Amino acid sequence: MGNRLVVVETDQLIDLIKSAVQEVLQEKDENLDQKQIMNFQETCDFLGIHPSTLNKWKAENKIPFKKLGKRIFFNREEVLNSLKDSNYQKFKDLQSFIN
Repeated sequence: MGNRLVVVETDQLIDLIKSAVQEVLQEKDENLDQKQIMNFQETCDFLGIHPSTLNKWKAENKIPFKKLGKRIFFNREEVLNSLKDSNYQKFKDLQSFIN
């Protein structure tokens, strides 16, 4: 199958992008929704942030976490609630884009 150039209106393109983003987020949410407790890497993946950012937020107590020995865990609901109450612009932009 060859590449084709398709011309669409701006509104159609925006709708296509929104739909695609919502599908990806829904899949990601469904996969992670089953898991309320996430480890460090899962939390980074869930939030779409670099591990150093999560370490910084932990150090600044911006995001709740629990320690079990040397392992660190995050409760998905607590993480989402802390971000809703924060000034985390990426989260706010994503929420406004979806709604």
